[in-house]
Amino acid sequence: MVRGRKQPSRHNDLKEIRDPIKILVVEDDPDLGDTLCETLTMSGYRAAYAVDGIAALEMLRKGDDLPHLILLDLMLPRMDGWGFREAQLGDNRLKDIPVVVLSAAGEIVKPINADDLLRKPVTSEMLLATIERVRRRRRV
Repeated sequence: MVRGRKQPSRHNDLKEIRDPIKILVVEDDPDLGDTLCETLTMSGYRAAYAVDGIAALEMLRKGDDLPHLILLDLMLPRMDGWGFREAQLGDNRLKDIPVVVLSAAGEIVKPINADDLLRKPVTSEMLLATIERVRRRRRV
């Protein structure tokens, strides 16, 4: 019989500890905003929420913990998605944050510079797959 110490699992040595990816949800419908944030949190992301473009810009500009990705509704009060995106792209600190647009509009008549587009209603599976695709493409 061979006696000796059991080798410790190598898996414990290989674990990488990382902060979860943070996603900012910009959505004026509170029920949908809450649902999106809950879905993201349950899937291992950190989620923050803003009700319109102005609130989102204020949150981004005064915070040090910038999101890794933004989910952006287009039809918002005070400042719509197009206005938010224009302001974001004009801000050197914020311009490189990827954006996935969420839209219920059948046709988006005014173009917007975004990394991807999701049509509402969106399933959890489609939302998460799109986030992962953008993360891989942008190396977030």
